[in-house]
Amino acid sequence: MKSNSFTRNEDSRVVYYKISPSVGSNLWDEHWEETRKSSSEFYSRYARGHLGYGLLGYVFQKYLPKRGRILEAGCGLGQFVLALCARGYNCIGIDYAHKAIQNLKKYFPDIPVMAGDVCHLNIKDESLDAYISLGVVEHFREGPVIPLREAFRVLKKRGTLIVSVPQAFEWRRHDAHSESTPLPDKAVFYQYAFSPDEFREFLIATGFTIKAEYGYSLHYAFRLRFKAFGKLLNIFPKLSRIDILTDRLQLGPDISRMRLYIATKEHGY
Repeated sequence: MKSNSFTRNEDSRVVYYKISPSVGSNLWDEHWEETRKSSSEFYSRYARGHLGYGLLGYVFQKYLPKRGRILEAGCGLGQFVLALCARGYNCIGIDYAHKAIQNLKKYFPDIPVMAGDVCHLNIKDESLDAYISLGVVEHFREGPVIPLREAFRVLKKRGTLIVSVPQAFEWRRHDAHSESTPLPDKAVFYQYAFSPDEFREFLIATGFTIKAEYGYSLHYAFRLRFKAFGKLLNIFPKLSRIDILTDRLQLGPDISRMRLYIATKEHGY
């Protein structure tokens, strides 16, 4: 992470904090504004239905129902909602970042994306066929239980959950401070990285049946382990595209930055 962050081992998790001078503002509006990606050029390929060449595009096409109602909860810039709609999927999106949604609608006013809270969805029980959540549920200080319960509530029986979270592994733990290290001033909780065992327990306790798991973003692990590789990435950022190959072949899933879980709701709410 950037220098305005702090990472600490806490029990079985690696916990990330942002050192923010603007406590109380909408962290997610700031986050997406910092990415500087939300332009017409950024959206153009997604508007043509491009889902990427890596793991996520493969997973979406393999597990999402072509006919059925899909929600991306925490859709961020909305690019996957845009791409899925362009491919004919019935997909809607919600996100807490109002500015990101307004920016998307500036280019695509009819896109079915709206402001909302993944912990309190304004969606009927058992009304969705699939629920996507990529890098979202780890951002709740109290843990992922509430958003996972909401996902379970709104999914139909035999509905599909696609959820990813940062993965805690040895290299990541080694790069973090010890639990006894005091937090810096103005440290604001940002996210957890979970061990696979712990996150599986969350899914099973919620009622989901896990069908498959994948790792993605392997280059992050090498950046942690080999500082020279990180310097090369700064000079040649396109080196990160190695993930297209490593993710599809599932090389090093247990040391990948993110872990993706495919689960189903096998019984009613």
